[in-house]
Amino acid sequence: MSNLLARTGRLQNAVWTFCTAARTEQRSMRGNPLLLVNAGFLPVVLLIIAVETQRPAPGRAAEIVVSVTLTALWGSTIWTSGGVLRRERTYGTLARCVCGVESPTLVLFGKSLGATLYGVGTILASTLGTVLALRLPVAMAHPLLMALGLVIVVVSATTLGALLSCLFLLTRNGLTWSGALMYPVFVLGGLLIPQDVLPLWLRWVPQLLSLNWINEFLSGAASGRPSVTPFIIAVLLTVAYGVIARRTYQWSIDKARQRGSLDYA
Repeated sequence: MSNLLARTGRLQNAVWTFCTAARTEQRSMRGNPLLLVNAGFLPVVLLIIAVETQRPAPGRAAEIVVSVTLTALWGSTIWTSGGVLRRERTYGTLARCVCGVESPTLVLFGKSLGATLYGVGTILASTLGTVLALRLPVAMAHPLLMALGLVIVVVSATTLGALLSCLFLLTRNGLTWSGALMYPVFVLGGLLIPQDVLPLWLRWVPQLLSLNWINEFLSGAASGRPSVTPFIIAVLLTVAYGVIARRTYQWSIDKARQRGSLDYA
């Protein structure tokens, strides 16, 4: 009985830590100009460009809206959840994040979830407002599958953001890498630009991005042609992101502790 109570207490502490990290990061996102640009303005601009040249049919309109939403989410992930650890290092609070009682990985993923939820909420509000203003005939053949897709969007973007945050922590030039990764994925990520128009030697790039497979799943669900394969691949990639992020984060913390330079990890 005492062991069960101890495990329950540890679980409650872990959940409290995770939720607190998420709430703290959400509060820090308020008024973030990069979030306003990438999650607020970018979907509006991309949608207007994509649909005003030629009014799409309902099925095609849904595909465009999904692609624009996920493209904006990539930009938001790069600059928000992808910069979680970089911001902690800048503020001088990185050591406190990794030296608490609970696992530092738990704190990282909690912060990444907070940033992702704030970004997704802003993108959805901006996209919905633009769709209504443009009066786009968006089809939703399988709304329940699309809701499931939205869940995997949040989970995958959170994990991808945690991975990017760990990778950016390993270099002093994380800000430069953020900008360098953003626009190439816009072109090569298989979102707004179809894979079949890419050069043959570059068509492997979208296969590594979970958002590409989520795009395929959501577009199929919206147009009435759902397929479980893209969903499964997106989940597997998300798990891979999480494993790599956890190991990279732990490795960087261990190396910083060995050097006695945790504040500068």
